Amino acid sequence: MAPDGRGGLGFMANTNWASRGLAGPSGRGGLQKQLSRGLLLAGIFFCAGVIPAQAWQLGSNTTFKAGLTLKETYDDNVYILDTAPDPTITPPTGFTISKANQESFVTSVTPSLALDYRPCSAFAAKLSYAPDVVWYHSASSEDHVTHRGAINFGGRINDVTYESPNSITWIDGSDSTYITIRPGDCRCIGGIPLRDRRDAVIFKDGLKVTIPAGKWFFRPVFSAYIHDFQTKQFPNTNSSLFIYDNFVDRWEVNGGMDIGYEAFANTKLVVGYRYGHQQQGEYLGTPSPFCNDYQRFLLGIEGMPASWLKLAALAGPDVRDWCGKTVPGFDRDELLCYIDASATILPTKNDTIALRVTRYEQPAFTSPSVYEDIKYDLTWRHKFTDQFTAGAGFTAYLGDWQGPVDREDWIYTPSVMGSYAFNSHVTAEVSWSYDDAVSDVPNSPSAPYSKGREFTRNLVSLAIKYTF
Repeated sequence: MAPDGRGGLGFMANTNWASRGLAGPSGRGGLQKQLSRGLLLAGIFFCAGVIPAQAWQLGSNTTFKAGLTLKETYDDNVYILDTAPDPTITPPTGFTISKANQESFVTSVTPSLALDYRPCSAFAAKLSYAPDVVWYHSASSEDHVTHRGAINFGGRINDVTYESPNSITWIDGSDSTYITIRPGDCRCIGGIPLRDRRDAVIFKDGLKVTIPAGKWFFRPVFSAYIHDFQTKQFPNTNSSLFIYDNFVDRWEVNGGMDIGYEAFANTKLVVGYRYGHQQQGEYLGTPSPFCNDYQRFLLGIEGMPASWLKLAALAGPDVRDWCGKTVPGFDRDELLCYIDASATILPTKNDTIALRVTRYEQPAFTSPSVYEDIKYDLTWRHKFTDQFTAGAGFTAYLGDWQGPVDREDWIYTPSVMGSYAFNSHVTAEVSWSYDDAVSDVPNSPSAPYSKGREFTRNLVSLAIKYTF
């Protein structure tokens, strides 16, 4: 798992280039893209024609399922850019300035395949694959295909249970690049919607084994995360006019143990420990100073203290040992908190309220730095009938950079949705969400950074899903 010279992994050799603010030339031929999409669509329609309207029972232990989702979205700010770039600044040769508040209809087609294999209670495996093919009708530079695959294992041996989720995401996006036309105003929290349309490989896996012992349980755990952005990096030779928002690879691995005790009926108190390592790749040929080892001490609770309440929470401090010499103004001894907590509330038989809070520090992906990734989620779903469900939600997402970086970004997102099941095969869903991004970055007459970082965006979608 050692990184190669770019900070990514040696087996991920394919590269492209990406940044934000200006659209640039594509290095990949249009014919190749059209052929790729044509083959995917041919596969979709072939599946739709040959797979019967039910799951295939391939054997007594094996089930095959398939689905197809068609989705149309109206995006009123594709480039998440509210303020037009300075028209007096000439972009680099070969680049054109992206429009502020660029609108577009977005079509996505997502076939899904899943194979469930359960030969015995001691072993079960589920394999799935779902490519998401996306077209932006008024912003073709954002077209991409996101391939999502998963191989999940689990089982029970006597009273011991284990589970191992493993997923890989390959984003086959445009080779077009973006730059920031006003130095310093890269979108809030790095412009994640733009990032996730560019070439990248993301790998996650884990293992959790639960060993019961009366009222106690012991749970060894392991997890790994790799984010290879498959990008080339470009030096900011004219940073007084524009900068490239170069992506920086990162990966993390950790392992440890949880010990729980059933202090109340159906409810366990938990103590835990993790030892882990975070690695950030090179930036313009210079190794990152923010690679670190950490020890995490956790307290938590999990279970159902009441029939209408389900809890799962772990929280505690991280103690970090920075591997290299960090930059002046960075507090190597700052104590930060880790949180992974969720609560599910069932106030009535037709209502579900879910709350989730996550907080952790990780290397940034657009600069050599570290930040706390903090998210608060609240969702509500009400089942009016067996066919019709409606709901609402609110997310507050905070990116809080550790000094000397002086940056704090918030993105507030309310949302509503409604879904209707016409029958056991066809479901329709409508949804709306609104992003309001606010950046707390010091302004000055020569560097109005937050002006270009902040944005608003509406997404309105209609999706039809057919389950075979």
